[in-house]
Amino acid sequence: MDQYNDAVQHPNTAFSDAALKTAKIAVNGMGLPVALGGGFALTYSATASGKKYAIRCFHKEAKGLETRYADVAKALTGLTAPYFIGFEYQPSGVMVNGAKYPIVKMDWVEGDTLGSYLEDNYKDKTKLTWLAGEFDKLEQFLRSKGIAHGDLQNGNVLVGKDVKLIDYDGLYVPAMARGQGTELGHKHFQHPKRTSTDFGPDMDRFSFIVIDLSLRALMNDPKLFAKHSNGENIILTANDFLDPVKSTAFADLKAIPSLTAQAESLAKICLSDISKVPSLEDFRNGRNIPNIILAARPVSQTRAAAAASYVGAFDVVDGESYTAMLAQVGNKIELVGRITKVHAAKTKYGTPYCFIFFNESKQGVRVNIWSEGLKKLASAPTQSWVGTWLSVQGLVDPPYTSTRYGTSLSITVTSNSQLRKITETEAKHRLASPKGNAAVPYRQVGNQAILDSITTGKAPPTSRTPPSTSSNTGSASSRNQAILASIATKSVPGQTATNRPAQRTNSPPGTTLRQPSAQPAPPSQNKSKGAGFPWWWFVIGFIVLVMILARK
Repeated sequence: MDQYNDAVQHPNTAFSDAALKTAKIAVNGMGLPVALGGGFALTYSATASGKKYAIRCFHKEAKGLETRYADVAKALTGLTAPYFIGFEYQPSGVMVNGAKYPIVKMDWVEGDTLGSYLEDNYKDKTKLTWLAGEFDKLEQFLRSKGIAHGDLQNGNVLVGKDVKLIDYDGLYVPAMARGQGTELGHKHFQHPKRTSTDFGPDMDRFSFIVIDLSLRALMNDPKLFAKHSNGENIILTANDFLDPVKSTAFADLKAIPSLTAQAESLAKICLSDISKVPSLEDFRNGRNIPNIILAARPVSQTRAAAAASYVGAFDVVDGESYTAMLAQVGNKIELVGRITKVHAAKTKYGTPYCFIFFNESKQGVRVNIWSEGLKKLASAPTQSWVGTWLSVQGLVDPPYTSTRYGTSLSITVTSNSQLRKITETEAKHRLASPKGNAAVPYRQVGNQAILDSITTGKAPPTSRTPPSTSSNTGSASSRNQAILASIATKSVPGQTATNRPAQRTNSPPGTTLRQPSAQPAPPSQNKSKGAGFPWWWFVIGFIVLVMILARK
């Protein structure tokens, strides 16, 4: 991620596209590029000649990307519906350390994400009714064209005058082979048994049912949003899908008389094979619902164990552990920790900002909230927050060093839905989530794999190979392997700490910032959870020794 951040600060040399060469990249309060995270890509906002674009830079390998986007472009050409936005796949769109990598240049569309729109309007029955109608029309259109998005969720739907879909990495169009998916979608909107073999025109059925039922529930009882929404879902979560019989959220849906039958139908669908998921029209009319008697069909021990544990949308990382955060740079995670300090001040330009600290050591973990983010919060953090527990969801920025705070890893908050106070009991519950639900991108592993990992004790299979100019790009399947991979990624021939492009800074008063070293910061000296003798340095030494001997 830091290599992309370095490159896009110099658009004239980074981009091949003539328009993007003059682009101005959106930056945060420190003057560094703002990147939004997804399963495979980082998305930057760029303005050129008065027009705004979204630039998707891929940091994980996605096989067949060029062919996939060619099929998507061909299928979407000529469609008159407003659901898709203009895009261009550029196989050699960005230059990073002398090597070219693909990008997708997309038109920027103004509008709120579905999650943000619901935060603002969950009490407005008129707007919810309109939104449900828009999703109904979207479902009918996609079904009529044999197209499926593959990852319908809060962050991939923009709501303005109509609804639009973004992120086409997992899109299915009729020209593609079925059963060869590369993504599995957001767990809070997907059937628990979805696998890559379910890639095809029907893979959005479950998501449309979940969204439709959730919107109708909010029309009847808006309080359900505050009770069950965690920023990444609407009402239901992956835990509810795993054991709907014992789910509180399902019980609340069933308590709404007009939705009792549909809530029970969805519970049956969750406990059945994914091939049994009906169309949205059939679901509403009670047709083709799996024939299961819920009260007489307890879930398996494996499934019940998974539902009892915490299944989040992303990896759960302890706010005390710098090392665990370092392994997640460039990934979207859920950071859980106890607040040790709140620092609110103004930048040298007079704009307010706030830092929330979980770990104040020389290798610390914190949350950045710049002026744009503070405007979105229901209430700004104060000293009264110290000692409370927090869940923060967002992209892990590269390490940054300042004379005041040392080296820190952070998440930047840009919306109210990213940040949520939780109890100590809930925090420990989340931090104790199964190891099979950690260190893997949510879009590349399904709930079924998590179920299997609980019984086998092995992490679900996944590919985490980022594009790199280094020859050492092995899978980072464990924390230490991820650290080794980050070292290999940053040790690029021809690039040193002195010849890397300098980052712009816009630091708070009294803070001197400098470019992070090309090497990652050393492991945390914090004696809290995860600390210990850094035995993995022996692994690095062994690798270096082998390389020296090989050259001889």
